[in-house]
Amino acid sequence: MIKVLLPMILLCSLAGAQAITIAEARIDSDGDGIPDKLGEIVTISGIVTCETTLFSTSGYSFYMQDATAGINVYAFEAPSNMQPGEQWELTGEILAYNGLTEISPGSVDDYTYVGNPGMPAPIQLVRNQPVSESIEGMLIAAGDQGLTQWLTVATAPSSAGGGYNLDVWNGQTIIPVRVNETTGIDLSAVSVGTRLFLLGIGGQYDSTEPYDSGYQLLPRSQSDIIIFNPSVGDYFHLDVSGNPFAPSMGETMQIEYSGPQGVRFNLVLFDRAGRDLAHLATNAPAGDVFNWDGKDDWNEYLPMGQYLLLLEGISPDGERLTTTETVVIAAPLE
Repeated sequence: MIKVLLPMILLCSLAGAQAITIAEARIDSDGDGIPDKLGEIVTISGIVTCETTLFSTSGYSFYMQDATAGINVYAFEAPSNMQPGEQWELTGEILAYNGLTEISPGSVDDYTYVGNPGMPAPIQLVRNQPVSESIEGMLIAAGDQGLTQWLTVATAPSSAGGGYNLDVWNGQTIIPVRVNETTGIDLSAVSVGTRLFLLGIGGQYDSTEPYDSGYQLLPRSQSDIIIFNPSVGDYFHLDVSGNPFAPSMGETMQIEYSGPQGVRFNLVLFDRAGRDLAHLATNAPAGDVFNWDGKDDWNEYLPMGQYLLLLEGISPDGERLTTTETVVIAAPLE
């Protein structure tokens, strides 16, 4: 009986203690994938970013964040009136589950309502940026509607353990997406090649040390999945606009490419010596429209000069289609 009561007594004794930031609560100073405060009781304060039972079929599993970081809350008790967009202070034990850092309050007495500041703005992933440890537990936007940079579905949704898994391309980077059945999200309109924008929470599921992979995007509701049908012709083409441009001054060039259903695309930039410097699409399953910043594969700005942009399309029967555009990187105007 004493072993059952001790953790509860300890939690209650720390209720109202000085709160630390969520980044401090989940700090991993040695980079081993295990929070330094594992097993410790801490108090944090943050904004709830989803319903409290959204990621659990029994008990409570939800996310909250402050200005520094996000964290999963896993508990058997939580106030019934907690709502997304509200700020709460809570006291709990720091846990780790398959790479995911959690805080686990012991009872409803470990939660204190602070206010209702509203939902925080999502962190906008840039093109080619994955979900990573630094944004685990945070609300994330993948695909930028303002820049018309969409995601492309790479693998069809597959049923797995009470939900569905799929992969999407963010530029040339794959983002795994996990859709829990508890969200009620309908994926019937999502298939390979579907273009979309996503909102969701950065999660992780990695059962192997050092717990540095398995990062996922977790949509919360149907409105977090926005299917996009751009007016990109299904004929084989490559178009550029804003050319010439000066990347060193922050200018970008818009690139559009597409082709018939089933074609896989490679888009590569060459210099005048024939060296491939920037692979802007590799075996991409669908066309795209995006703003290129003039950087090469090593994330360095290319020098002034003329370049050749080559689009290659491989049809399902092996036919190879190619087209090119000349790209000019110019000096900034004085």
